[in-house]
Amino acid sequence: MKKFAYSFPILKDKVEKWLNFAKEVNTTRKHEFTAMHARIGVTKESWYLQETTKGYDVVVYTEAKDENFMLNFKNDDSNFSKWFRNEVAQLQDINLNTRTKMPKLVLDWEE
Repeated sequence: MKKFAYSFPILKDKVEKWLNFAKEVNTTRKHEFTAMHARIGVTKESWYLQETTKGYDVVVYTEAKDENFMLNFKNDDSNFSKWFRNEVAQLQDINLNTRTKMPKLVLDWEE
């Protein structure tokens, strides 16, 4: 299993809408979210909202079968994935249709 952590900024005026999006993904659209992850090879995902001096960041932790999960996500043509990418683009001004560069892992400690 591969581990990934990454963050994207979000404007202060979009935080409430983003929290509603997260709630929708985790409730009424949870089945679709789960099915999407099965298609793209993700086995775990956690989202965090981090307040910074410049606004907020959405911090994401993902465990996936391999490093291709973002490419698989980009190529997932399901209605849910299209909706999801569109919502993120509007809330965070990020185009998830392009390949997102993952940060470099510098420490991964486990007991």
